[in-house]
Amino acid sequence: MPRFTMRRAGRLTGLAAAATLVLTACGGVQEDTGAAGGSGESCQRSTEKVIGFDYPLTSLSVYGDLKRFAEKRAGERGYQVKYTADDQDLQKQIQNVQTWVTQKIPAIVSYPLEPASMEPLASQARSQCTVFVSYASPLKNQDAAVLFSGLESGKALGESAMKWIKDRGKPVKVLVLNNRDLAVGAQRDDGLKSVFPAGDADVEIVSTQKAGTRTDGEQITRTVLQAHPDLNMVLGYNDDVALGARQAFLNAGKKADDPNVFIGGQDGSKEGLTAVSEDGIYRVSVAVRIRDIGFAVTDVAADLLESKPNTGVNVPPVAIDAEHAELKDYMSDYS
Repeated sequence: MPRFTMRRAGRLTGLAAAATLVLTACGGVQEDTGAAGGSGESCQRSTEKVIGFDYPLTSLSVYGDLKRFAEKRAGERGYQVKYTADDQDLQKQIQNVQTWVTQKIPAIVSYPLEPASMEPLASQARSQCTVFVSYASPLKNQDAAVLFSGLESGKALGESAMKWIKDRGKPVKVLVLNNRDLAVGAQRDDGLKSVFPAGDADVEIVSTQKAGTRTDGEQITRTVLQAHPDLNMVLGYNDDVALGARQAFLNAGKKADDPNVFIGGQDGSKEGLTAVSEDGIYRVSVAVRIRDIGFAVTDVAADLLESKPNTGVNVPPVAIDAEHAELKDYMSDYS
């Protein structure tokens, strides 16, 4: 995911890291039983059918599809979805959400760049009966949450990489592209580290660098390839950076189906899954069902506005490779 403007965020990182996700171990959408409740029980909710979706990482390839699914469900339920323009900037996000809170928009779904900085706004919103749904990172002050486990996603990527290494039986040189500035990015990195390289003597991590965009992934990988021409594995924090790494390998003259190269990403974006389906060097995307998340953005907020019980959802990650039985099903969401 892209970088965001830090400013005050540094001193809050420790608080944000304390937040934990509800983990799931099987497929499908799971009920999130960890959401904080309370304010909705005594509130008179607005009857206006408007939901604000505050998603600051709009350059991600999954953003357009998230909007499409959220709006599809909103249309079915008679709701309107509004959006912020945060530009990956923490201060802009705070200002934009504050505007919505002041306007008393009926429901807000927010992906906080820095969870601790969103807590006061979420508390203020809930105190005046605005539904507040956290996205990706749970908050103490929330009515529900739309989650997908970053920790489990990172583990799944690491396990896929280790399996490929063991099946191949040859040493590998690895570039890790992470983004610990974001809570989900830190969780994905922690999950990866918990299983990779697991003390394997055949694994050498030659570089670990921060990357948030496809351009970052391509530029960093190109530089590392120049220093390590035998680099043959890149593990990306999301599909965007991993696809950039793939392009760097192709630009360096590597074949798209080189059996000695492993590139893996996370998110399950349309481009990521398409690359996986080609059965080449882009070997895995740890996917969360974008359709389910997009629908949940509307459904969770709408249910709470309509006084229906809904503590949120947790969409589990699934490591999708070219032979995975659900690859076509996941890709069908984008057709």
